[in-house]
Amino acid sequence: MGLSTSLNTAIAGLNTTQIGIGVVSQNIANAGTTGYVRRTVSTADSLSGLTVGTQSTQVQRMLDKIVQHQLWQESAGAAYTSTRADMLSSVDKLYGAPGSATALDTIYNGFTSALQALQNDPSNYNLRTSVLDSASLLASRLNTLSDGVQALRGQAESGIANAVTQVNNLLGALTNVNARIVGSPNDAGVAGLKDQRDLILSELSQYMDIKTSEDARGSISVVTGSGTQIFDGRPAVTFGFDEHSSPGPDDQWSTDPARRGVGTITMTTSSGGVMDAIANKTFRSGEIAALVEMRDKTLVQAQAQLDEIAAQMARALSDREIAGTAVDTGTATGFEVDMADLKAGNSITLDYAVTPGGATQRFTFVRVESAASLPLPASASGDANNRVIGIDFSGGPASVAAQMQAAIGGGFTVSNTGSVLTIVDDGAAGTRDVKALTARPTATGLSGGSAELPFFVDGSGNAAFTGSYEGGSQAVGFAARIKVNPALIADRSKLVAFDATTPQGDQTRPQLMLERLTQSQRSITNHTGLDGSTATTSATVSSFVLRVVSSQGQAVETARRLDEGQQVALAAVQSRFQQASQVNVDQEMATLIELQNAYAANARIISTVKEMMDVLMRV
Repeated sequence: MGLSTSLNTAIAGLNTTQIGIGVVSQNIANAGTTGYVRRTVSTADSLSGLTVGTQSTQVQRMLDKIVQHQLWQESAGAAYTSTRADMLSSVDKLYGAPGSATALDTIYNGFTSALQALQNDPSNYNLRTSVLDSASLLASRLNTLSDGVQALRGQAESGIANAVTQVNNLLGALTNVNARIVGSPNDAGVAGLKDQRDLILSELSQYMDIKTSEDARGSISVVTGSGTQIFDGRPAVTFGFDEHSSPGPDDQWSTDPARRGVGTITMTTSSGGVMDAIANKTFRSGEIAALVEMRDKTLVQAQAQLDEIAAQMARALSDREIAGTAVDTGTATGFEVDMADLKAGNSITLDYAVTPGGATQRFTFVRVESAASLPLPASASGDANNRVIGIDFSGGPASVAAQMQAAIGGGFTVSNTGSVLTIVDDGAAGTRDVKALTARPTATGLSGGSAELPFFVDGSGNAAFTGSYEGGSQAVGFAARIKVNPALIADRSKLVAFDATTPQGDQTRPQLMLERLTQSQRSITNHTGLDGSTATTSATVSSFVLRVVSSQGQAVETARRLDEGQQVALAAVQSRFQQASQVNVDQEMATLIELQNAYAANARIISTVKEMMDVLMRV
């Protein structure tokens, strides 16, 4: 090896060592900087003739890309669980802890306790006042809870709008940084640009679940967990959101724009094509997915539960049950019942069995006032053994009978005499057995000989709650409108008296109200989603209220546990990622000492070569 080769090798070593010292210094200076990834200098041996020299190549970022991708996925999961846990905690605060003074079950129990006291002493004016006051407090509490649930839906709506705006901003920032990386692949600052790009992607992963890939030029491509590409060197789509402020119970998401009452997220491609991201299930994790789920499912179910409580209370006190009278026509047997008192939303139920030995099944016929109200919404359907069918009453009793006959098919004969409906089985054929026919009209007045009364009414017009489907389901949002009948407040004697001859101390009406709320089993519709169930169940109003309150506590506790588990998973992946990428100052100082020694050694070689060259020059 000649002196010139030795000199060149030493100079190359000095340059490499100098770069290394600069990188170590940069690592130490940024040890606490968020998003900074530790750097090292990669070196390689070069062969020139018969001599070997050392050259530096490039600054490398020390990270495990597989772990980094896992980190982004866990970040999306953590954002999803924490958003749900926070919003469910807000719902839980609305309801109050079960048994607390402001909890719904406590206020409801106060109402039934007042009814119990009135039953024991019906003529006591103060006890009548107590019943109405506790009922008004209960109705007001339902109003407040409904308003609170819709306010949370409004917060979710605003949160989605803000998240969509931020996603578009992040994609724009990602475009600029990515272009600089691709345009200057050998620039000394490219490692810093990649740190900046990773920070953008890390923030983007808070809003949605993403997967990334990098091509040979260093350009990044981003797709969602559902496979939708959102970035490929530049944004592949632009997100949009048509925010609807202050949504109400009737305002729900739908794939049909004409029926949709809340905003939807759109994706517009560079060619102008528009897709609905919610309909396509683009978001499967992250903050956006959690907000959409809370707005369109969880809080909608919470509202449905409140509406069901309000509807069950109103109907328990106002609905009469008229059992059909047994009839026979030759070998065919069945029942007849008068339909005259049915109001829009009231029902007639037909209980029957498929013979021989079949289980009892039911048809529920619901009165509607026009064909425009048909078909009934899915929420009106019961379980498989209870088929709910809307019947248009606008054509008169004969039309009603014909519609029922068409709905239930063979095995039955449906007829009418005026307003009296008759349904019998197929007699000697023996394929059907009619077991009961029951009409359930709503009492709309405080007097009239019936102990049932419209205790609670719909505040939009002080009308009795009948469960009508005219212009939409009356039950939707009823918790926000329920109130005590003003006519009852004006004449408190009607808490006892249901006709002119009722004694002031008569227990009939107070007893009926208490029994209907605390003992009578009622059919709870399947759209409340309690305990994740989609089946129609039976329960007393009292037990249903308790289930609703306790289910909210269980839901928030489940969400908290899920969030805690997800945060642990995120922390574990973060720890793995930091093992490779985080700066260890002690390790860097040790490396710095090694580089200083190497620098001194190379400098000593240069000094020695210089001395030898000087000797040669003097010869």
